[in-house]
Amino acid sequence: MKIFIVAGEPSGDIHAAKLMNKLKAINPDIKFLGIGGKQMEHQGLKSIISVEKISVVGFIEVIKRIKLFLDLKKQCQKIMLDEKVNCFIPVDYPGFNIKLAKFSKQNNIPVFYYIAPQVWAWGKNRWKNLQNIITKLFVVFPFEEKYFLERNIDAKYVGHPLLLNSVFNQQDETNKDNNLIAFFPGSRDHEVKKNLNLFVKTAKIIHQNNPDLTFGFAVSDNVNYKIFDVLKNYNFKYELFNSSTELMQKAFFGIAKLGTTTLEATLLNMNMIAVYKTSFTHYWIGKKLVNLKYLALPNILANKEIVPEFIQKFATPTVLADTILDYISNSEKCNKQKKEYAKIRAILIDSKYDIAEEILSYCI
Repeated sequence: MKIFIVAGEPSGDIHAAKLMNKLKAINPDIKFLGIGGKQMEHQGLKSIISVEKISVVGFIEVIKRIKLFLDLKKQCQKIMLDEKVNCFIPVDYPGFNIKLAKFSKQNNIPVFYYIAPQVWAWGKNRWKNLQNIITKLFVVFPFEEKYFLERNIDAKYVGHPLLLNSVFNQQDETNKDNNLIAFFPGSRDHEVKKNLNLFVKTAKIIHQNNPDLTFGFAVSDNVNYKIFDVLKNYNFKYELFNSSTELMQKAFFGIAKLGTTTLEATLLNMNMIAVYKTSFTHYWIGKKLVNLKYLALPNILANKEIVPEFIQKFATPTVLADTILDYISNSEKCNKQKKEYAKIRAILIDSKYDIAEEILSYCI
């Protein structure tokens, strides 16, 4: 049996690898083809291209690499036909994967989309891109199942993949360091460079108000370590963490860029604020398309602001520093946020649905 699977981002690589492991447990003879990172390669995938080369954020970045993506799409299509794959598993990464899913449907290859594209956020009719091309859509947020079923897309809530990791099922706070403030700048070089500039200026102001604090910076495996050399120019105490989850478990408070990081921090019970800052062009285009009241995942799930969001011009070092200093001196505020975290966890309880069994039942 041959399965074509594509994940274009570090988080997708992790979630796809776990699914691959479950599929192999049922059928050890499966051959995996497609695109992924180190985690998927560990499960037997020989990736066509490294995730680092295609993990981009923003419309401008995609346009800059348009030839790469067009050539890659053709290469994937050729392999899918030449190898006569039994099914295609796209994992998130909608810009590229939806195009491949359409091709698969045209060539009678079943499509099992894992981690639905967040079309509910991007305009009113984006869901139509998925209609009639998906065999089964596996969604990771409870409200998504109803959303897609109402639009005649066969969807099933399968629980959030983070909860498959034992780390996110622990509520141990014995290792908390009340003097440690955490920063999570991202998992791609260009976004880290942009966010790090904002974060170090924020840390500098906090340090001026409280010199006893230490600052922890999460460093993704996909990021060039040398980017963080800029920290040597500042006189505050800092530590680099290769494990973002370790930092979340240890830090008293954190500041995270929007994305899965905010959900991870919620599950690990780390008080935080969320930040998003990008180019004017990217922000202007996104604002025209995004159809959401909130942007941080915990806030979307709660349908109210439990994590303060600072977007674009409102994300300044002074504002961020003042907010963090207010939180760390206000235990009532922190406790209130954690009570809301518990509600989010309850929403995301694993449904125990067996994705691997269903996929293989179609692909026999």
